Amino acid sequence: MIKDFQQLLKDKNIQFYIVPTDDDHQSETVGDYYQARAYLSGFTGSAGTLLVMQDEAYLWTDGRYFIQAAKELYEGITLMKSGQKGVPTLLEFLKDHVQKQDTIAFDGQTMTCQFVLDMEKEIQVPYHIECIDLMEDYWKDRPQRSCEKAFLYDIQYHGLSTHQKIEKIVDVMKEHHCDAHIMTTLDDIAWTFNIRGNDIPCSPTVLAFALITLDQSYLYLQKGSYDLEMVKAFQKENVIIKEYLDIYQDARQLKGRVLLSQAHINYALYQCLDCEIVNQMNPSQMMKAIKNDVEIENSKNAHIKDGVAMTKFMYWLKKNYGKIPMDEMSISHQVLQFRQQQDLFIEPSFTTICAWKDNAALMHYHPTENQYTTLDQDGMLLIDSGGQYMDGTTDITRTFVLGHITDMQKKHFTMVLQGMLTLQNAHFLYGCTGQSLDILARSPMWSEDIDYQCGTGHGVGHLLNVHEGPQGFRYKLRSLSENITLEPGMNITDEPGIYLEGQYGIRIENELLCVKGTENEYGQFLHFEPLTFVPIDLDAVEVSLLSPKEKNWLNQYHQEVYEKISPYLTDKEKDWLKEYTRAI
Repeated sequence: MIKDFQQLLKDKNIQFYIVPTDDDHQSETVGDYYQARAYLSGFTGSAGTLLVMQDEAYLWTDGRYFIQAAKELYEGITLMKSGQKGVPTLLEFLKDHVQKQDTIAFDGQTMTCQFVLDMEKEIQVPYHIECIDLMEDYWKDRPQRSCEKAFLYDIQYHGLSTHQKIEKIVDVMKEHHCDAHIMTTLDDIAWTFNIRGNDIPCSPTVLAFALITLDQSYLYLQKGSYDLEMVKAFQKENVIIKEYLDIYQDARQLKGRVLLSQAHINYALYQCLDCEIVNQMNPSQMMKAIKNDVEIENSKNAHIKDGVAMTKFMYWLKKNYGKIPMDEMSISHQVLQFRQQQDLFIEPSFTTICAWKDNAALMHYHPTENQYTTLDQDGMLLIDSGGQYMDGTTDITRTFVLGHITDMQKKHFTMVLQGMLTLQNAHFLYGCTGQSLDILARSPMWSEDIDYQCGTGHGVGHLLNVHEGPQGFRYKLRSLSENITLEPGMNITDEPGIYLEGQYGIRIENELLCVKGTENEYGQFLHFEPLTFVPIDLDAVEVSLLSPKEKNWLNQYHQEVYEKISPYLTDKEKDWLKEYTRAI
C-alpha cells in the first residue's frame, strides 16, 4: 500500500508528505474518517506521525507503543522510537533531509499550526509548503465524517451555566486586551458550552468550533447535530449557532487581537487570520481542570458506582477462573456488563485494555474480535478500563493474579504497588507540579534500574476526555505547558507500572483528587484523596517487602474500599470483599 502512495507523491512531485494522527481539532482520539495514518501504515495506536517520502517512510510514536508498532507497521515503514537516544524528532529529521525547492505537503486542516511554524523557523533552505489532502481521492472507501446528535449537559451535573463560563473566559480575554478568542479543541468547547455528543469514540464530544468575542459568542456545528430547541436554548445564553465550516470564512473577517492556542489550532484555520495573534493556552483549559464542588460531588458518585462494578467483576473473575472458558474479549464484555448495570452509565471512557500475560507488556494493547488470547492456567491479567457516566468519567487499572505466579512477578507487583501508594499518600506544598512528585511513583522501579516509558498520570475530564490536561505526572516534560502547578480541585491518575517485553505487564491505577491540607508558616500544604475504590489483589503482594508505613497505607485504603463498596454488594460478595480487603 505504501508503494502505491509513494508513486502518487512522485506523480505530484511531492518529496515529503506528513500524516499526523489528528482531526480538524487536534483531538487525541479521532473518528474513522480521520484514521489516515492507520490506513497507510497499519499501526493502530492512538499516537503517532507518519512521514512518507518517495522511496522511504517513517513512523514516529512514543514509548507506550514501541512494541505494538513494531508488530503492526506495514513493510517498508521504519519505526522511529520517540525520545530514545539517537532518534531524531520529525522536525530534526526534516531539517537534515529537506533540500532546496523540495515540497513538504500535508492536510492543513489536520496539521497542528505550531508544528508548521516551528518547521518554517528551523528549516533553513528554501522549500515549498502545500496544503493538500491526498487521502480524499486515494482512500476510496473512506468513512464519512461523524455527525451524531448532540445534547445539552444538565447543570445539575456540572454547576455552571454557559453564560457564566463565557464571562470567565471574557475576563481573561480582557486581561490580554483581546477582541476575540477562537476555540478548536472539542473538550474545551464541550465544557464551555455545556454540550456533549458522540462524534469521538468514548469521548462524549461533538465536532465543533467556537468563536467568543467581547459581546457575542458563536458555536459552529454540523447540520444534523442540533435542532431548533438547541438553537433557542443557546440564544438565551447569548450564543448563536452557525454552520460548522463557516468558521474559516468568519476567521478571515476578524480584526484586532485574537487569543488562541497555536499548539491546538489547525494550520488551515490559522492561515485564514489576518490580525494580531495572542498565543496562549485556552483559558478554559485551567478552568475545567479545576473541578467545582458540584463536579466533585458528582464525580465521587460516579466513582462509587464504578467501584461497585469493578469489585463485582473482580469477584466474578476470581470465582469463575478455571471453571468456565475465558478469553480477553469475553472478559472485556463482562467488564462492560457490570458497568452497564450502574445508574447513569453511558459508554466506556476508552477502549478496554484487557491483556493476559505478555500482552500486558504492550501498554495500550487491546483485544479485537479477530485477535485475542484465551486464558490458560497461570498468570496475570491486566485490565485498564473506565466509564462515562452522566455524573463523571472514570479510569482504573488493576492487575489480577490467576493461578500461580513467580516470586519475581510478586516482587514486581509489590514495587508497582509501593510506587502507587507513595504518590497517592504524598503531602506537598502548594507550588509543586506533577514533575515535582513523579519520582515518588518511579522510585521503587528506579532502585532496581527499571523504568516505564510513559508518564505516571494525567488529568481526567468530567463527562469528557479520559485524558485531560494540563496537569499530569511525568519527570520529563514534553513542553513547558505541562509544567502546571497542582491546584485543589484537580483530579489526576496515579498509574506506575512495569512492562517486560515477551513476559508480562503490571499496572495499578487510582484516580486522585487534589485537596487542601494544613496551612502554616511554611505555606499551604496539599494532599490527595483517592476517588477510585476497588481492591488491590492481595494474592500478588509480597508483604515482606512492604514497610510498616506502606502496610498501613494499604490497610487504610482497603478499609475505605470495604466501607464504601460493601453496602452495594450481595452477602456472598460482601464476605469475599472482607477477605480481599483484610488488614495485612
